[in-house]
Amino acid sequence: MPRRPKYTKEELIDTAVAIIREEGEEFLSVRNLVKRLGTAPATIFTHFPSMDALEKALTDRIRAIYDTYVDRGLSKNPPFKGFAIEYVMFSIKEPNLYNYLFLRQKDTKTLRDLIEEEGHRERLTQEAMRVFGCSKQVAEEVFENLVIFMFGLASMCSKGLCSFTEEELAAKFGLAAGGFLYAVKENNPWYSVVPGKDNVSVEDSPYISKD
Repeated sequence: MPRRPKYTKEELIDTAVAIIREEGEEFLSVRNLVKRLGTAPATIFTHFPSMDALEKALTDRIRAIYDTYVDRGLSKNPPFKGFAIEYVMFSIKEPNLYNYLFLRQKDTKTLRDLIEEEGHRERLTQEAMRVFGCSKQVAEEVFENLVIFMFGLASMCSKGLCSFTEEELAAKFGLAAGGFLYAVKENNPWYSVVPGKDNVSVEDSPYISKD
């Protein structure tokens, strides 16, 4: 019969989060858990039947931490831009937790998988429609391109390659979202030179100065 643990299930999850936050995912092991908890390895499995079950609970806890950033972003004006800022701020302030949620080796490989896994697609699409006054199709295209942009920034920040202030991110995302929106609207004069539309070359476009 497994030894009765001297810690609660919540304390076990908190300890696992602390290991990832302070040292990184590669240090999450039964050995390191029991060392911090001061207990025997068998007690871990009193609360969870396997490490997979513990990792599921751990992922839920880290996602809850991430969601506090998302909620803060969505409370800003406009929420669409606030979300992008807070997504990157999460990678700056909690790099190891960000890597655990979004940069682990998984079966998900496509951009759509990444967006669906993040979990706020519908809410953000509706916000883009409201703020930009555009169709759902345009809003989704803008959102997908913004995800690529913010994921790139966040990935670099989580690996310590760069960092930004909220003010710097606000300027970058304001410019990016405006540019993406302008590019996908069919009634703007630059539409014909956007790749994948009419594939008109720069030389052929009447809107590009030849000087």
